[in-house]
Amino acid sequence: AHLINYKGRPAKLVIAHNISGIVEGKSGKDKLLSSQLSLNNFPLAEIEWDSSLNIIRWSEKAEELFGYSEEEAVSTPRLLEKFIHEEDLHFVRDRIREAIKKGGQDVSMINRNIRKDGKVIYCEWYNSLLYNAKGEVVAIYSLTHDVTDREMALDNAKRGMRSYQDLFNSISDAIYMLDKDGVIIEVNEGLESMFGYRRREIVGKHNKMLAAPGKYDEERLKEIAKLARNGKPGKYEGWGRKKNGEIFPTEFLVNTGTYFGEEVLIVIERDISDRKESEEALKQREGLFSKLFNSSPIGIALLNEFREVEMVNDGFEQLFGYREDELKGLELDKVIVPEKRHEEAQKLSETDQVKEATEKRIRKDGTILDVIIYAVPVVVEKSVVGIYGIYVDITDRKAAEEQVRKSLKEKEMLLAEIHHRVKNNLAVITGLLELQSFSTESESAKRLLKDSQMRINSIALVHEKLYKSEDFSEVDINQYFKELSEVIQKTMSQGDTKVDVELNIESVQLPITQAIPCGLLLNEILSNSFKHAFEDRKEGIIKICLSNPADKLILKIQDDGIGLPDNSDIDINKSMGMTLIKTLAKQLDAKFSFRNECGAVFEFEFQKKVTEESINSPD
Repeated sequence: AHLINYKGRPAKLVIAHNISGIVEGKSGKDKLLSSQLSLNNFPLAEIEWDSSLNIIRWSEKAEELFGYSEEEAVSTPRLLEKFIHEEDLHFVRDRIREAIKKGGQDVSMINRNIRKDGKVIYCEWYNSLLYNAKGEVVAIYSLTHDVTDREMALDNAKRGMRSYQDLFNSISDAIYMLDKDGVIIEVNEGLESMFGYRRREIVGKHNKMLAAPGKYDEERLKEIAKLARNGKPGKYEGWGRKKNGEIFPTEFLVNTGTYFGEEVLIVIERDISDRKESEEALKQREGLFSKLFNSSPIGIALLNEFREVEMVNDGFEQLFGYREDELKGLELDKVIVPEKRHEEAQKLSETDQVKEATEKRIRKDGTILDVIIYAVPVVVEKSVVGIYGIYVDITDRKAAEEQVRKSLKEKEMLLAEIHHRVKNNLAVITGLLELQSFSTESESAKRLLKDSQMRINSIALVHEKLYKSEDFSEVDINQYFKELSEVIQKTMSQGDTKVDVELNIESVQLPITQAIPCGLLLNEILSNSFKHAFEDRKEGIIKICLSNPADKLILKIQDDGIGLPDNSDIDINKSMGMTLIKTLAKQLDAKFSFRNECGAVFEFEFQKKVTEESINSPD
């Protein structure tokens, strides 16, 4: 007997089997069951299988259902593996093996089958297992019919329910449904997370268990429910209580709906603790801002997007003499901006970035003020909805700056004059030495006087550079070395020997305390090269290099002449020229070395001294 669905109604199909052939030991090839079952319009396909699951009977309904003729079905070994979907084959075999293992008489299942034309259909199977006296399965009798439409509809319904359930549970807010008595009949996972209750702990309980003690107002909730049923859902605030007793602020939306045909209230509740904290913090900040705004000693005005005054603080009133009620609604630029400065003021008022400007503004009494203005736009969602104008009175400071500027100009002129006079005094000394050289017959004395003249010229040239410079504290070494080497070259050139001076000087500014020693070093070494390096030579080269690697300076002067004498180092170190070079290197705090390398090489390594002027320089 099989329970089946026949024409949409439950029915029981009773089948009797003729097993006389089995008892008498007839061949399994013969039909083991009666094939004379005849029901008008019988809706099920009949199939008989032997113990090896080969088909021994295939009804017309089976041929109609699966597309195989009886001859094809009977002659094809293990057709089961062809017309049962490969993904369901293990399931079918496992169900039959499980039934046989338990000695079951029948087994039902729904699985996918593949018709001869390749179409996949769902079939519902009713299988009867036939055993012999030894308890061995000798045949299986199956009834089946196509349930594809039903299964597809059921599958779609399941998917729709799963989608709904997934959506229901994916919402982080607590969602619950109440019947007409306020009893909770369904909840989502968001409620479990928010309140800490499991679904089984809360379904069937009254919703007041979710409200904070003393905060549950039944009459208010009835009014809310009434409004929702009348098509007026609303958003409200309340207080919830978690399972652990924690009280927290909530916001809930109430609407109506149906659940399995019954009208229900749908409540969506959200924890607004963070929002409440933010609102409280915002109130505190607004209070602090209000205090800061009104107590600030500088003038502050808030303008709207039309550049009209919204409010001004006490500092603004004291600075410009206008009260807030006199300015509110007016374009501030038309009130306090001088006539010729309206264009610049408009640019400040229309800025979308913080800007600073030093301008003049007019007080109520007509006084002109020098002010620093900070334009601070108020940006909401990338749109400028207002602007703060912050005004700092610098009238006194401007006057003081002007006084300092005048004083500084006077000092600069005085310093320039000092440099000029020092340069002139050095020129006088040079002239005196020149006269002195004319009055002596000693060639040695003349050479010494000429050397002294060259050294004084090196110092004078520094003062001349400072006199002509805008910066009286530092000298451009590149230009200084170029001019000094030209003077020395013109002065020291001898006979037919052509000496080229090559300069490779990085752009460096040195204070006068280092520029003068550098100039004297250049004068001393260059003069010495012209005198001694190129004897009996028609040409020569002197290279002057000043590099600035990392945080140090390297001055290198070399020639391709005969080099320094290597047989009397003691005499060289004690010479007047070498003594002067060492003294100047010490003034520079330089590491000094000299050597022969295809000529004489002098090298000085030192650091630039930082002056107070360079520290205060904006560069």
